[in-house]
Amino acid sequence: MALDDHDVRLLRRAIALARKARFDVEPNPPVGCVLVRGDDGAVGEGWTAPWGGPHAEVVALRVAGERARGATAYVSLGPCGVEGKTPPCAAALIKAGVARVVVGAGDPNPAEAGAGLASLRAAGVVVDLAEGVLQREADELLDRFRRSLGRRRPWVVLKWAMSLDGRIAAARGAGGPISGPKARRLVHGWRAHSDAVAVGIETARIDDPSLTCRLADGPPHGRPQPRRVVFDSALRLPLDAAMVRTAAEAPTLVVCGEEAPQPRRVALESAGCTVLPVPVADGRIDLGAALDTLRVHGVRRLLVEGGARIHGAFLKAGLADQISAIVAPRILGGAHAVPAVEGSGIDTADAMRELEEVMWRRVGDDLLMRGYVTSSVGA
Repeated sequence: MALDDHDVRLLRRAIALARKARFDVEPNPPVGCVLVRGDDGAVGEGWTAPWGGPHAEVVALRVAGERARGATAYVSLGPCGVEGKTPPCAAALIKAGVARVVVGAGDPNPAEAGAGLASLRAAGVVVDLAEGVLQREADELLDRFRRSLGRRRPWVVLKWAMSLDGRIAAARGAGGPISGPKARRLVHGWRAHSDAVAVGIETARIDDPSLTCRLADGPPHGRPQPRRVVFDSALRLPLDAAMVRTAAEAPTLVVCGEEAPQPRRVALESAGCTVLPVPVADGRIDLGAALDTLRVHGVRRLLVEGGARIHGAFLKAGLADQISAIVAPRILGGAHAVPAVEGSGIDTADAMRELEEVMWRRVGDDLLMRGYVTSSVGA
């Protein structure tokens, strides 16, 4: 049936909710859902939870409870009908007794192939597609999802905290936090919703991080600790490093060059680490091959926390999808202060890495900037 003004208004609300999920859900699509029942109006709404959490429909159904029975669900994207990291949303809508579903855009995932809409119709649920009404707005939210479909590598988020003058440390090896406590809690939430957290070997050797989620109740939704990844071409990671000592509690993956010393590999594997050899180019790990290998090992969302050289390498290779940078109201200065990004840089101004859909917000006394990298490699 054709959508009336009431339908359009509520579908527009679902699309607005979907935008709230950006930056936290990729490579999944951001989705919004509004549940409406007769004179009760909106009885539940929600958007996709951060990676690994419930989808928008499930969030909205939990808010609505029994009031979802007989309701109309307005969703920016057709509900999924196949099992993924979470159960299918179409089944959840059917079980809750939703009577009608209004869809902004169809799911472009070939694995879905309309399964969700088909199961809804088979269960007697009325399904209405936008068919041009707000379809462009709903469709725009799926651009990155489409590009990631069938891709062999994880979604890569580069994260750093820096001073107002763009420095991540007063000197190489100098410790101490840059951002405030609220921003640091936010970062632990990002870790909780990533499949793995990565650093380069210099950061691993100098800072000896644990890279675990240290929220009070641990990772939410029953998720395990993220895997830890070290890019270490020559296997220089010390055997007494925190990530090695705790490998039994949270898996540690060490990505090395194919010619890395065999005795070091045996020692790290004996300590509980997983060593992943990949090709080397110009003495450095081939990051594209490394990401392909991590994807084979189940890493679909990778948070890269440093240091400056590994950030530079990802950006130069066009393998970063998103930047999440925290700017603290501090000035470090000095000739030895470390910039957020190092390396040989981008070859030409035309190839510079620009950000789009940039978002700024205050977190305590710090500023958080998030944006998508426009020139990331699709493969």
